[in-house]
Amino acid sequence: MKAALIGAGQIARQHLACLKTLPGVELAAVCDLSPATAEAVAERYGVPAWFTSHLAMLEKVRPDVVHVTTPPTSHFRLAMDSFDAGAHVIVEKPATSTFDELQALAQRAQEAGRHLIEDHNYVFNRAPQEILRRIKSGEFGAVTHVEVLICLDILGPNGFADPNSPHPALTLAGGAIADFLPHLASLAHLFVGSYRAAQTVWTKRKPSPLPFDEFRGLVEGERGTAALGFSASSQPDAFWLRVYGERMQAAANLFETRLTFDGPRNVPKPLRPFFSGLEEGKTIRRAALTTLLRKFKGPGAYEGLWELLARTYPALADGAALPVTANDVLEVNRMVEALKPREQP
Repeated sequence: MKAALIGAGQIARQHLACLKTLPGVELAAVCDLSPATAEAVAERYGVPAWFTSHLAMLEKVRPDVVHVTTPPTSHFRLAMDSFDAGAHVIVEKPATSTFDELQALAQRAQEAGRHLIEDHNYVFNRAPQEILRRIKSGEFGAVTHVEVLICLDILGPNGFADPNSPHPALTLAGGAIADFLPHLASLAHLFVGSYRAAQTVWTKRKPSPLPFDEFRGLVEGERGTAALGFSASSQPDAFWLRVYGERMQAAANLFETRLTFDGPRNVPKPLRPFFSGLEEGKTIRRAALTTLLRKFKGPGAYEGLWELLARTYPALADGAALPVTANDVLEVNRMVEALKPREQP
């Protein structure tokens, strides 16, 4: 399949690096508004053609799949033009600035017989997939509740609050935190299904250009509940996923490779915390070493994106079921829409 990419920023490098490893995929072109950036990225990844006009690229290259990795406010127009050119679209999160735009994209994709795929990369990290495997096997039991919390300093010098370089996400409802809502919602959707009701608290703890720096949400899903959160002040940085089942519990830090399970043990009840602690300690030590090694080889923290793309391209080629379906994209963003603040401060 012939692939092309629009928007040669930081996350685009991960898409390009992954595409170079996929069998049966021809990385045909890259496009960026900056000629220097487009040319440099094309040279680095061995892409035969580069453009500054996405319309010119679509017309000349006729790609089968277009990756849209530009700021969120431009996604709608670029994806719509890609569908009009007959391509499938893999778009970075958030897929669009508004849910109305997303519905219009989904409708256009259906009319064109193409697919719209949003990057729900953390769903495909090893930890969520292993938890999901145990759920499907019956070992975990039915999920009753899930907690997802991102602790990330977005107020520092390398964050979203630099007044000299306003981040594109600041225009979204919820500001910078809105850029992370699809991560929270996609994991909640994975484990408890479509949302039925949601309550949220949006606050601001520290002075900054950001409208909010703290978010908490409680979601009622079709199969359980979810507590979702984002904190710009809680340290250290972490991405906690905790899943509670009828037979077992799981905890993972998705910024690392840490994944622990706690379930029934064939020991006297008073000794259970002792043996659980020993097992958890061994798991954490192994994960610390694995996390360190991951930084020096392979996709590193972007393992989920690589896994998603590795599953998506064969499915597109064979007409098989996609790992992220149109319904997944709509349901995740329906939850995101419910989580957004009703008013900006």
